Amino acid sequence: VVILSCLGSFGIVSLMGIKQTLISAEVVPFLVLAIGVDNMFFITGARDRVSNEFNAEKEQGKDVSRYTNEEQIGMALGEVGPSITTAAIGEFLSFLVGYLTDIPALQSFCLCASFAVLINYFLQMTLFVAFISLDDKRINARRYDLFPCFTNTNQNAGQHYEGKKCLQNFALRYYDF
Repeated sequence: VVILSCLGSFGIVSLMGIKQTLISAEVVPFLVLAIGVDNMFFITGARDRVSNEFNAEKEQGKDVSRYTNEEQIGMALGEVGPSITTAAIGEFLSFLVGYLTDIPALQSFCLCASFAVLINYFLQMTLFVAFISLDDKRINARRYDLFPCFTNTNQNAGQHYEGKKCLQNFALRYYDF
């Protein structure tokens, strides 16, 4: 997603006839990486919370078969999508304001960064979400992540991990959250 965002923004800026500086090629990928990874953590965290809620309801005997993986991902996006959208629009507009300066190198950087942020947002909301959906189907089919041609015979392999992770337990034990 990050590479496609950078390539797309460099392509758009080049099509506009604006020369790019070396600083744009060095800094924009890291900027998009920082923004992109943050949003991907939000999306996957929301997806895990929704999945844990459905697994808890399933254990209580409630009928949750009416909710498909795609609907659960939609619920997760409904939870975090507005904040990601607002942040992406704000970042896009702030870099466009930076384009109004009289410094050519800064103009090139700001324009390239604004398009990279915008493309990154659209790829996260489409491509990354599609990959999450495919990964959920792989998990439900009890397939291994590195070798999806093999199935896992473990009974708990078809559901998301529901317990606390080691780092979460450590933070909860030693820090007052």
